[in-house]
Parts: sequence; structure tokens; C-alpha cells
Amino acid sequence: MSDPRSISKWKARHAILVVIGILLNFAFVIPLLFWPEWILGLFQIPVTQLIWPRFSGLLLGILSIFYIPATIDIDRYRIFAWLAVFPSRSLGAVFFFIAVFVFGQPNGFLIGVLLDGSIGFLTLVCLIRIVRLEQDVANGRGT
Repeated sequence: MSDPRSISKWKARHAILVVIGILLNFAFVIPLLFWPEWILGLFQIPVTQLIWPRFSGLLLGILSIFYIPATIDIDRYRIFAWLAVFPSRSLGAVFFFIAVFVFGQPNGFLIGVLLDGSIGFLTLVCLIRIVRLEQDVANGRGT
């Protein structure tokens, strides 16, 4: 039997993971906007034009803001929760994986695989668990 309280626990876990993901994103957003040479140097990623890393930092910040509604009310903004996994986090991880292993980009880009892949996978697990628990309750198997 599913305990409705466990649905709330999984929703809370999802929100916490998304907030952690947002904070991790902003750990890149701020340096990319203001100190792109420094942050890219940490990962041994060469840069010739500062506008592109700054622009990608801006886009990452904007994207991260769209993750917020599902942390506040996952029932109302469920589609945002799923979009945060597919395509956002999953394609981010795939993009950087292919960039490094197919196109020979610097290994520093693997941080994108690690960050997007781990947060995406963990939030996907939460979403799947939430849906299953809700289905159990809807089918009368909940308490």
C-alpha cells in the first residue's frame, strides 16, 4: 500500500534536488558572466572570444529560472518538472559527452555530463516514484 505521506516526501526530495541543481548551475552562471577566463581556465577550456561564454552563462541562468516553478508546486507545474529532465538535463549531458568523446573537446566539459547527468537522473527517479505512488492512490492501493 502506498502512503500518501511518502508522495509528499518524494515531492520534497525532488524540490531539494532541483534547488541543488539550480545552485550548481549558478556556480557556473556568475563566473561565466563576470569572470569567464577564470572559470574556463579552471577546467582548462581555451577561450578566444569572451562574449560566447558570457552568453552561455546568461542562457544557463535563464534556463535555471524555469526550473523554479516545479519546486514550488510540482502538481501545478508538473510539465516543467519533466521538461527539466527531458530535454534540458538529459540533452545537456549528451551534448557535453558527445563534444568530448566524439568531437575531441577538452575534458573540462565533462563537468556538464556530471552535473546535468546526475541531477537529471536523480530528479527522474523522483518523478517516476511520484507518478507510481499517485497511480497507486488513484487505483485504491494507497492508504
